[in-house]
Amino acid sequence: MNFSTILRFLAIALPALLASCAKPAYEERGYASYIAEQYAGRYTTSGAIYQPLGWTAAHNTLPFGTVVKVKNNGNGRTVNVTVNDRFPYYPNRVINLSRAAAQEIQIPYHRLGDVTVTADTVASGAAPVSNYGAPPVNRSAPPRTAYKAPKPYHAPAAPSSYRKPTTVPPAGYGTSPPPPGFGTMPAGIPPPPPGYR
Repeated sequence: MNFSTILRFLAIALPALLASCAKPAYEERGYASYIAEQYAGRYTTSGAIYQPLGWTAAHNTLPFGTVVKVKNNGNGRTVNVTVNDRFPYYPNRVINLSRAAAQEIQIPYHRLGDVTVTADTVASGAAPVSNYGAPPVNRSAPPRTAYKAPKPYHAPAAPSSYRKPTTVPPAGYGTSPPPPGFGTMPAGIPPPPPGYR
């Protein structure tokens, strides 16, 4: 191999090698969720129509058009999606995926998945600090749960023992005869069928 061939190889391989080792322009770890099916066919914040089978996502800080790679940290599966929407702030929720994208990385419906979101380049345009005024969150650590531990269960106190009533019924209570006509059929009602007791 001559010197010019080695230089040609390095000129081609070195930029690709450096690009693969470079730190991504954006990296964030947190929870991913589905975009609800009720939004199918509606306009997203960017003006595009949400399609559950599209490779799209909602993100609160990246500019629209940014392509991000979402990696499920539980199973290692990845998917590339384009940011075209925003979503309300939830603690540690970093991205909201279309149904197709969430199924691709095996996030169950109505569940959250621990993911890492990376982007090699950020689309042109100013990225908002946040659409919903979310406070800054440290994204370098694994997401913490946003829910408090339930309080321990305490059984209700045992009922107090039965106490007899303190009042005495009046004399003759419950010994008076029934009122007149008690136990007889009212007028206008047919008699019971034969054999009825």
